[in-house]
Amino acid sequence: MRRRNRILPPIRALWLAAALVCGAVAVACAQEHAGPPAGHEAVAPSGEPEGAATVHGEAAGEGHGEEHAVNLVTLVAKLAQGGRPEPTRAATFLMRFQAQLFAALVAIVLITVLSRVAAKRTDHPGRLQAAVEMMFDGLYGLFRSVMGPAARAYTPYLGTLFLFILFNNLLGMVPLMFAATSVLNTTIGLALCTFFYVQGIGIRKNGVLGYLHHLAGSPRNGMEWGFSLLLFPLHVLGEFIKPMSLSLRLYGNIFGEEKLVATFIVLGAGMLAGLHVPVGLPIQVPLMFLGLLTSVIQALVFTLLSTVYIALMLPHQEHAEEHGAPAHAH
Repeated sequence: MRRRNRILPPIRALWLAAALVCGAVAVACAQEHAGPPAGHEAVAPSGEPEGAATVHGEAAGEGHGEEHAVNLVTLVAKLAQGGRPEPTRAATFLMRFQAQLFAALVAIVLITVLSRVAAKRTDHPGRLQAAVEMMFDGLYGLFRSVMGPAARAYTPYLGTLFLFILFNNLLGMVPLMFAATSVLNTTIGLALCTFFYVQGIGIRKNGVLGYLHHLAGSPRNGMEWGFSLLLFPLHVLGEFIKPMSLSLRLYGNIFGEEKLVATFIVLGAGMLAGLHVPVGLPIQVPLMFLGLLTSVIQALVFTLLSTVYIALMLPHQEHAEEHGAPAHAH
């Protein structure tokens, strides 16, 4: 009973945190390219209308949609395009915002499932409630090992972050699906969520002056104050580098994974091209199992780094007391 009471309050707040995360992703992905750069004309593949090349080039708003495997959105976009020489509005929209569509799909599923669990929780949980409680119990234990009992207050955000990234990563391993985290705009949105969340915690917990004192290296004597003139700009620069590293690491791994799988799918189809059959050798299957492991690891790395950044922003004395150690400067 105590275990359920500890885990279920974060679950009840989870759908709100998921909405915030997905909202930030949508804002980050709002700036899309209207077309190919000046001086670079889109060339349609042989056998396709010339205008269709523009549609293909706008996939995921990144200009490299052709590097991803075919998914449901691209198939629907091709149906909407038909044989028209010019790209239709529907096809252009679908290809340009496919990452947001799949991210929204993951968000809707997570919010629906977790809201249902929170609304219908009982003292005798079924399989779904037991699975969710077990998962958040494990996540809470992981976060607690990093920041102590304070992790309870941040589990809704961190748990949402982990689930959202994990299921987006795994979605790319499903045939005809797409990993929104293989698009840089999505990972930038997630990294900005953590950046503003961490800075807000630092200001709220330490106050404005305490926050600036923290960025200066928490100096205590004259010599440390002298070094703070050097440490302050370095710490400020480090805070801005953190979201860059978070976004690029996640994007690079998931995009590389998807591109590799797509390449092996094409190679497998080419091996049987002489037989004129609509299928290819499934040589991408071993890579997909490796992709499952990579998806979990990358979601865990992103979330654990976010947890560490939050822990570093907590007041030194409070953070030390939670771990039963004397206060010390980070």
